[in-house]
Amino acid sequence: MNGLEPLRLAACEFESHVSTNSTTSPIVDIIHRMNKGIYKKDYDFKLPDDLIAKYPTKKRGQSRMLRIHHEHKHDENISDLPSFFKPNDLLVFNETKVFKARLSLIKSSGGKAEILIIKKLSKYEALCLTKGIKKNKTKQKVLTQNFPVNIEILKNEGKLLRIKFDQNIDKLCTAQGSMPIPPYLNRESTPLDDDRYQSIFANDAYNNSVAAPTASLHFDKLLWQEVVTAVDTANINLDIGYGTFQPLNDDPIDQTAKLHKESYHVPLETVKKIQNCKKNNGRVIALGTTTLRALESSVSEDGDIMSGSNDTEIFIFDGYTFKVVDCLITNFHLPMSSLLMLVSAFGGKANILSAYQHAVSCGYKFFSYGDAMLIEECLSK
Repeated sequence: MNGLEPLRLAACEFESHVSTNSTTSPIVDIIHRMNKGIYKKDYDFKLPDDLIAKYPTKKRGQSRMLRIHHEHKHDENISDLPSFFKPNDLLVFNETKVFKARLSLIKSSGGKAEILIIKKLSKYEALCLTKGIKKNKTKQKVLTQNFPVNIEILKNEGKLLRIKFDQNIDKLCTAQGSMPIPPYLNRESTPLDDDRYQSIFANDAYNNSVAAPTASLHFDKLLWQEVVTAVDTANINLDIGYGTFQPLNDDPIDQTAKLHKESYHVPLETVKKIQNCKKNNGRVIALGTTTLRALESSVSEDGDIMSGSNDTEIFIFDGYTFKVVDCLITNFHLPMSSLLMLVSAFGGKANILSAYQHAVSCGYKFFSYGDAMLIEECLSK
């Protein structure tokens, strides 16, 4: 880095609340019926810091996997997954690719700056989170390690700045960017993250995500070959945005609540495979919450699964009726996060929080580089 230590955007700007030193009651004490709305505090739990996976396993395919069926729990490994599939099942995965969205820069004054590209709007424009960039100065020059970059602040959109670069964003990020690993890892990205914070089936055509579809990170080529031999597969794309990590506020959550907007694409071939799976009494198995979010968002008011591209702001929490997905493979999520609410709605809140307590007591690793969970049955159909 030639002596330049990149600034890290504050965790509150990019990552959900991590309650590793929570003063709230243990999981078993917060399982109760909520009378007036849903609150994020009802999804809090204590997590020892040493259970946060700061790095990936030495090799892909070595993660543990907690399989749950209603209240029953089974300690297994991700390598056991191929034996779970049945005839006529369909596994759907997100083929998005994470790009090197974090730019560590030096201002003309010599100070440090950072730009995290959140959403590419064109080859030269993007919505960005920034640190050290003057929001009221329209045109600025910053330096990468190797060359200068001219930027123009087009619009202040609250927490985000709309910025125009004088260079192609994809080429700039490939040459000078770093992987946008989550701030809770409390470290800089390394060449290891370039490889491991990316699924082996990431598609260059969908190089738009600023976070990984983490359930996909468990698979190496050998294990994935075993999977595709054991079960039919289909792909979708959902561009994962910074809102995946956005902390929830303290207000009660009701049916009008929306999450961040993300773009997705469901191919016609995937729709046909899902229809055929349902027709033959198979199970639609989502690899990751992003896959689930895209599939559930693709259902029309008439109940039909629609192909094509669209945006979604869907917020899935207790009381949601799932329309497509029957089983879910996922990781262990952050306390008080929208993703924990989603899996709780899917597998039953009491079952999921009990499973999390079991995972903590058994030393499972949590979050992006952590272990896997297989929820065998959706309890809200």
